[in-house]
Amino acid sequence: MGSGTGRGLSAAGLASLFAIGAVGGLIGDMCHVESGTTVYLEDPLPYVWKSQLWFPFMVGAGTAALGWIRVRIDGGEERRAGDADRLRRAALMIAAVVGLYALTALMRGEPQPAAIVLVYALALVIAAAFATGPGDLVCACLAALFGVGTEIVLAAADTFAYASDIGRFAGVATWLPGLYLAYGVVAGQLGLLLAAEPREAPPSG
Repeated sequence: MGSGTGRGLSAAGLASLFAIGAVGGLIGDMCHVESGTTVYLEDPLPYVWKSQLWFPFMVGAGTAALGWIRVRIDGGEERRAGDADRLRRAALMIAAVVGLYALTALMRGEPQPAAIVLVYALALVIAAAFATGPGDLVCACLAALFGVGTEIVLAAADTFAYASDIGRFAGVATWLPGLYLAYGVVAGQLGLLLAAEPREAPPSG
């Protein structure tokens, strides 16, 4: 871990990360449910839109945790930028991951080797485009490990299932780690953006 000399994430920053993750998760999961990529098998909790309540909570909490971890690794102070630049970068990162999530909902019935290659290739493009340091690899690996691991456990418990015409291992989609890797990089980078102080405008005149 780094020295942690940069700014930390405030409660508002963590809440923002949670909200971004929860809403993004709901949008992506809606695509999966509508396409039949995934189906919920049990109803232990109420639904939020197309998802059971645990799903947006899991994605939101994971996003906040990854952002906090990324900031703790090497802080956000050295990546200062103007508010407009931060908003633009955040919008691009969120759109990239949500777009990849939606793309995976179109993989049913397609040649699975090609689908797997496409998802991992795009995940690598997203990671390479937005990563800024070794901490992003840590966040990507943590997201893949805990995200895929949690889905494997839930699939084994018959909480939900992936469609039979999708390439699967241990009950989850073969392309799933790629989606989580890209998500981990973006979640960590969003943490850095929220922790970084805006760059002061140069004095006029």
